[in-house]
Amino acid sequence: MSMLNIGNSALLAAQTSLATTSHNISNVNTAGYSRQRTDQGTQPANFEGGYYIGNGAGVTGVDRIFNQFLVNQLRTYTSAESQQDGFLTFSKQVDDLLGSSSLSISGGLEAFFNSVQEVANDPTSIAARQVMLTQGDLLANRFNTMDSQLSELDRQIDNTLSASVKDINVLSQGIKDLNQSISESLAAGYNPNDLLDKRDKLISDLSELVSVNVVEQDNGAVNVFIGNGQGLVVGNSRVELSTIADNSTNPPRTAIGYGPSQINITQQLSGGEIGGAILARTDVVDSTRAELDVLAESIVTAFNTAHGNGVDLNGNAGTDFFDAAGTTASTISMNITDTRLIAASSTTDPGVGNNENALAMAALQTDKTTVVLDPGPPVISRSFNDQYGSIVSQVATRTNQATVTQETQAGLVSQIRQRAESVSGVNLDEEAANLIKFQQAYQAASQIITVSNTVFNSLINAF
Repeated sequence: MSMLNIGNSALLAAQTSLATTSHNISNVNTAGYSRQRTDQGTQPANFEGGYYIGNGAGVTGVDRIFNQFLVNQLRTYTSAESQQDGFLTFSKQVDDLLGSSSLSISGGLEAFFNSVQEVANDPTSIAARQVMLTQGDLLANRFNTMDSQLSELDRQIDNTLSASVKDINVLSQGIKDLNQSISESLAAGYNPNDLLDKRDKLISDLSELVSVNVVEQDNGAVNVFIGNGQGLVVGNSRVELSTIADNSTNPPRTAIGYGPSQINITQQLSGGEIGGAILARTDVVDSTRAELDVLAESIVTAFNTAHGNGVDLNGNAGTDFFDAAGTTASTISMNITDTRLIAASSTTDPGVGNNENALAMAALQTDKTTVVLDPGPPVISRSFNDQYGSIVSQVATRTNQATVTQETQAGLVSQIRQRAESVSGVNLDEEAANLIKFQQAYQAASQIITVSNTVFNSLINAF
């Protein structure tokens, strides 16, 4: 090879390195970009006159600098952090709801039993009886409102699942398209670094919505699995998710369907926003609603029984104080509205001044046998306040645990991201130094061309 060609190969090699360095600098702020490096090698030498004569340099490839182990770890931790963050979004709302002074069942119970005690203090007072009816109604309203707020959270979880499913379908379509482009490029002998970055970015975004398992194929395509191994993207094909109605609950909730047959895979999904929403629904919303229903039923049953043991101002046996048909937090309501129907008197020597049954009803506030958790034997029971305190404590503990876990996961994500960035990120100082290095190489290569031209002219002028 001539000196001119050797100089030309050096120029092209330096030019390619300058272009790669410029590409790195221009993408310093591009999310998901991995810095690239030009690999350079010698051209095959010529054997002439018993010697190997070098033929210059050439670019053997442009590599993408990344660490697959760190990328996989970042996806795993991102999915776990996103799940805890999603869980906290709903858990904190339930915690605030239970602790609200205006909605707290504890405050309602306190006010209601105080009013019962006032009737016991003066069973002939119509005003005290009216306050008792009003406080009973307010207590029932607190249950109704709390259940309504939990239903609203249920709808928010439905909306989260619907939005996540739409995002997953967009991302899976992008991964599928990139799979095809990448496999075609690799088959043609090209290394599609930027396409690989874009696909990794989409998979990383997907891990924020749901946990993923990625398996790379020989042709460069990746298979992406979610849940318990449901294939979301397999090579150049994808399976679309959809939102379906879960009719096992009333009202029906939003569930996630898989593929054309829309198989319900909701309970098989974990991680990411979807995992957090599902976990919050089962561990906080549903359990809190069930515990509130137990408390509402216990109040209705215990108070109606005690009220039925008394005699009202009309001399009749006490009727149900709360509507016996409403035994859940959503349905509990008052049965009587007439103050004279409050059965404050006992059946022993009944009369308008008898307060024995009112005292018996007031004593229910601290009775530790009113809420039966296990009929036994042995019977496991607790008081109304203890039951509500247990509900508040369980949610607060779960929320606190999730807060600690989320902070831990966020720290791990930050640490792994920094490690990944230290490998794949663009260092402007390093790139600036490379610019100077390759610029000098380019200038030196141009001198080879100049010298080659001088030698050629000297040869021409010799004739």
